[in-house]
Amino acid sequence: MSHTNKYFVIFVLTLFLSACGGGGGTSDTASSNPTPVVMPPVTSSCTNPHNADYPVEYNGKFETPSPRSQLASSIVRSISFKDYSPSWIYDGLPQSTRDNCSRDEYVELMYLEALQAMSVSGAQRFWMYNYGDWNDSQEPWVVDEAKYHTPKKYVEYIVEQANLLGIEVYFSWQFTQTNNDREIIVEQGEDLTLGKLKILLDAHQNNIIIQAKHAQEIGIKGIAADWNAMWVTLHTDELKDYYIERFSEIIDDISANFDGEIVWGQIGTVYNDQRIFSRVDSIVINALQCCGNQFNAEENANLTTELIKQKTFESLSYQHSQIYCDDINQPCWYGTSDIDLPITLVVQVQSREDFFLNGWKEDGFCTPGTIEDGTEVSCIQESFVTDFSVQSVGIEGIMQAIEEQDTFMINSVDIHTGYWLSQTLIPSFEGFPNISQSVRGKPAEGIVKYWYTGQE
Repeated sequence: MSHTNKYFVIFVLTLFLSACGGGGGTSDTASSNPTPVVMPPVTSSCTNPHNADYPVEYNGKFETPSPRSQLASSIVRSISFKDYSPSWIYDGLPQSTRDNCSRDEYVELMYLEALQAMSVSGAQRFWMYNYGDWNDSQEPWVVDEAKYHTPKKYVEYIVEQANLLGIEVYFSWQFTQTNNDREIIVEQGEDLTLGKLKILLDAHQNNIIIQAKHAQEIGIKGIAADWNAMWVTLHTDELKDYYIERFSEIIDDISANFDGEIVWGQIGTVYNDQRIFSRVDSIVINALQCCGNQFNAEENANLTTELIKQKTFESLSYQHSQIYCDDINQPCWYGTSDIDLPITLVVQVQSREDFFLNGWKEDGFCTPGTIEDGTEVSCIQESFVTDFSVQSVGIEGIMQAIEEQDTFMINSVDIHTGYWLSQTLIPSFEGFPNISQSVRGKPAEGIVKYWYTGQE
């Protein structure tokens, strides 16, 4: 099997899982009670099969900067799970390892150890993501519960363990582009008709209310009103207005079923409108919107924390002008709101040599692409140069900008999809943690920890 097929098949596996339990009884007369039998504690031979080894050249060409300071105590510290489940990693493990771990044991161990490590690095909050293929044989489209990438029982386990560690959980749904037959039913960035937009929003409204009710039941603290990962193009005022009007209804429906914080902006674009801003509690933006025209080749070859800090200032200023309609070349449309909402700043820097030049690339599985000499390859990820120092310089520069900026009222900083669910740092059937925005086990994790806790 090719690299592409191997990674892709693992990535899209759908898991059908079950759980079991037991119970017992007692006698109704003390005189007839037998001597109690003390059962030994239940033990498991399941151990973590992964390690954090990596070749020294991964450290990259820049000196890892020393973290300068600590975030203000008013800012909630967040590190979010990579948007995959350990369930599909389990299927790629050697049989000898799987013989020692049931699927449930392995998945729970991976989540628990990730949460514990995130807690040590200062996480007070994390975002978790879920998704699944759409059953589009009906309207509205639905995601069958058996098709959830992360089954509900694992979501419940994660929230339970996070609560024990004092970490609050926020939730976002990712809008999958495919149906149950793996057919593309909506393209990334598709220019939608009003009819197609209605289908998408009907599906999202139906699904997000299901998720909101479950979130309320299990104690999730916040939820994204919009979706993550898939974006669409709203190229007319009619589409924009319909989008906003429908989302105002969706937010009202969420509020009727969920008592926690409602967040706007996971989709990647914050449309400012009083119908939205008057209904949500906070918005999400990327601290440094990049890359491509923000950095040139010379800047990318000579990265410094000062350069990243200045680029972050520019990004924040630009985004403020977009959100609050200060840009006369791209004014806001009907319904502009001047409500100064709290902001979650997303920090996402991949550990890849050309990240600041060419932007984010898929890190979970192979995708086709063209290398520098023009050759078409099936797995462009294998051509990327790993550089942990790029991530370290980037995150330190962004953190310094966050400390100094006065553009937004920052409520939280989030290392976006920033924690791989095993310690693995080399390419494998798990994907490409070596180039990922995940900070787990990399020098950048130490920088995050210092800004979050003041400790090395």
